[in-house]
Formats: sequence, C-alpha cells, structure tokens
Amino acid sequence: MEDEISLRAYLHSLRFYVFAVLIIFLVSGVIGYFGYFNELFNVALSWIEELSKNMKSISGSYPAWVSFLLFFFVIFLNNSLTCFLDILLGPFAGIFPIFSAFVNGGIIGWFAQRQGLYILIAIIPHGIFEIPAFLLSTAIGLKLGRELFRHSNERHLLLELKRGLRVYFILILPLLLAAAIIESLLITLLPLLISN
Repeated sequence: MEDEISLRAYLHSLRFYVFAVLIIFLVSGVIGYFGYFNELFNVALSWIEELSKNMKSISGSYPAWVSFLLFFFVIFLNNSLTCFLDILLGPFAGIFPIFSAFVNGGIIGWFAQRQGLYILIAIIPHGIFEIPAFLLSTAIGLKLGRELFRHSNERHLLLELKRGLRVYFILILPLLLAAAIIESLLITLLPLLISN
C-alpha cells in the first residue's frame, strides 16, 4: 500500500464516513430538539453553560482583549481535544466518534429547543468552520474503527492513523482556529457593541 496519498484523495476516501456522521449529527439534532434523551443532552448542555458562565464571570473584570484570549484558548483547546480524541479513539470500533456526533448534534437541537431556532443563526459564523472540522475528525475516527475489522493482512491501522493525523494538522486545526477566533470575538465584542 502506498504510504503517501494526496490530501484530496484521502478526503475523497472519507466521503461515506462523513455522510454517515452527518446523518447521525442531524438525526440527533432533531432528537434533541423534540426532547428525547433529555437527561443526556441536558447534562452536557448544563456543563457547557456552567463553563461559559464561569468564564464570563472571570473575564468580566479584565479588558476585552484579555477576555477574548481566555475564551479563545478554552474554545480552541476544547474543540481541538475533542476532534483529536474522535480520531485517536476511533480504532475502538468507532464508538467514541459515533457518540461524539450524537451528543454534539443533540446538544445543538436541545439548545435550539430551549433558546429558540434563532440560535442556529448565531452558530453559523463559527459553525461553518467548526462543524466541517468536527465531521472530518469523526469520519476519520470511524474509518480507523473500520480498519480494525479488516483481515490482518489487509489492515493498515498505523498508516491510516498517520493519514488521519496529517489531515488533523493540515486541515482540521486551521478550521478550528478560525472557528475559535470568530466565536471568541462574538462572545467578547458583541455584548460591547450591543451595550453602546
């Protein structure tokens, strides 16, 4: 098996996995919106809201640029770690990436149900970067999970992991970086603009 394939060829090989993850993500969003699995989504959403509240109270006494850096660091670190774990834990039969896709989609649906559908518009500025990065990382994790079930002489787990991590560093991290910058700007600057 050839060690180096183009980024485009590798992304093309992920198309069915991306589609599967997208379906899970969208279905769980609908499930969350209609209030199923309330306990699961409510726990995750409560954790996110608590973290956001704590960060806002900590950053409230600092200048806007310090608040921006604090939010940026936490958002980027959280999203980068989640996407990295989606890839790294994928070989464990793909359970973590599937669970991650289900919970993240459900949280968005549950949040939209609680706050109103307009929240989906608020997600768009950073979501156009963050959601594709998330879908790619979970798709890579699923592909690695499938690799585990191949016959031993057809299995190339380390090679696939290397390719997946290459995509993580070349494509996923820059997408998450852009998303974290936009989300942090919205969190720190939008309240200032509205209050003036």
